[in-house]
Amino acid sequence: MKNILKLFYDCPGDWRENNQTSDFRFAKTARIKSENLDLLMDSFSDKQKELFERYCQADAEIEDMINFDQFCYAFHLGAQLMAEIIRGEDELLSD
Repeated sequence: MKNILKLFYDCPGDWRENNQTSDFRFAKTARIKSENLDLLMDSFSDKQKELFERYCQADAEIEDMINFDQFCYAFHLGAQLMAEIIRGEDELLSD
């Protein structure tokens, strides 16, 4: 197994590349989503638009909660990892 700190430092290219907003697949999918949302909104009545906007707002709040939970988990995991390193648990760092 590769040294865990080296693994985090090296950050495999596919981790970085998949998160780039300039990625062609991401940009193409975002454009398709936007175009379809525009078509959908054009077909709605005013009442339907209001309901849909409230739905989207609630969905965004749920997504924010999920992202916050994921951040807290990752932060906690990182803190535990650093605590083990500081305590000198060598088996964590072995190759």
